[in-house]
Parts: sequence; structure tokens; C-alpha cells
Amino acid sequence: MSLRVCCIDDSPLCLHGLRQCISAAGHTMVGELNRFSQLNEFLSRVPCDVLVSEVHVRGLDVFYTCQWIVDKYPGIRLIIYSYDDNPTHIARASALNAWDYVPKRFAVQRLIQACESVPTGQRCSDSLIGSAKQFLQHHHKPVEKILPPLTKREYQILIHLSLGLSNREIGKSLSIGMETVKEHVQNVLRKLQFNDRTAAAIWSLKNGVPTLSCDTHA
Repeated sequence: MSLRVCCIDDSPLCLHGLRQCISAAGHTMVGELNRFSQLNEFLSRVPCDVLVSEVHVRGLDVFYTCQWIVDKYPGIRLIIYSYDDNPTHIARASALNAWDYVPKRFAVQRLIQACESVPTGQRCSDSLIGSAKQFLQHHHKPVEKILPPLTKREYQILIHLSLGLSNREIGKSLSIGMETVKEHVQNVLRKLQFNDRTAAAIWSLKNGVPTLSCDTHA
């Protein structure tokens, strides 16, 4: 199946390379954008199957500026293609329900595979988003240093906090409402005796709370 792909990147060289690779794979590059502000008008008039985007384009963050894509265009799958593959960005992409997250250090064929997995409805077996969703939604065994103990849900919340996710992103990741998230966050901070989520995140990273691994082979 030939896919219609739109790419967002502020590097002309990257856009040129993507155009060549996507065309060579038998797909069509329907759009080459260099800023997020162009996206809404473009998608309103040009059919698209896959949106490939850098994390940061001209200083703006894809996670904040493209939250509306998932709701407004449910038929379009977002794939993050970035030089930046730290765990926080992968976790945020997972919460946004991006289709995949492909580091640019990988062979470009990995991006093509991610695109071609879209029509199947199944992410690639080595998908970073698939791994992130499994990790974030799993009930991990709490570390022994947490006293008083957190509930399973509160411990999940702590893991999300350690990755720097906002309340909105936590809610989307765990499919729970904002008020419920706020209540859990307050309980976690109260039990651990922290004044803010940053302190909780730092404590988590220093005390063995599980974090998302990005160790995959290029």
C-alpha cells in the first residue's frame, strides 16, 4: 500500500533525504513543512496517512503544539523522527499516542518500517512507543525505601513524575481523568513529604525507581 506522508523538520537537508527515501520505498511525500503553524491548514486540504516530525522545530515542541492532531485527525498516525531520544520525550510521545518514535541515529529503513506498519494496525516489534506503553502501564514492584507505602496506582504516578510528564500526559497515558491524576499526585507528594513534583522526580531517579529504557539496536 502506497502511503501519503507529510514531514515536519526545520532542516532542509533532512527533508530532502526523507523525500528521497520515502519515494524510493514507493510512497508519496505529500508535504514538507518547516514549522508547526503550517500544519493545521495543510492537513485540512491535503489527505495524509503518516505525519513524520522532529521533536523541536524552530524552538517549538511537538508534544504541546500537536496534541490536537490525535483528536482532530484520528486517521493520521504521528511518528517522531528525532536526534533527541531521551526517555522523557519517548514517554511523552507515548502519552500523546504517537505511532512510533524513531531516533535519527537508526538506519532510515527503520523509519520506513514504522510508516509501513501503520496500515497493519500493529506497531513494529521493536517499537519504542510499544515498549514505552508497556512500561508505563505496567504495575512495577515498589522500591523498599518508600515508607509509607504507595498504592499500585500511586507508584505508577511516581514513575510518570520521574519522567517529567505533566498531569495531562499522565492522564492520557493511564486513561484516567485529570481530577483523578491531581488527587494521586497530591497523595504521592504528601506521602513522600515533597513540596513539588521536581523533588519527587529527583528522589525517584536517585533511589532506584524504575525508569524507561531506550536501549535498542540501531
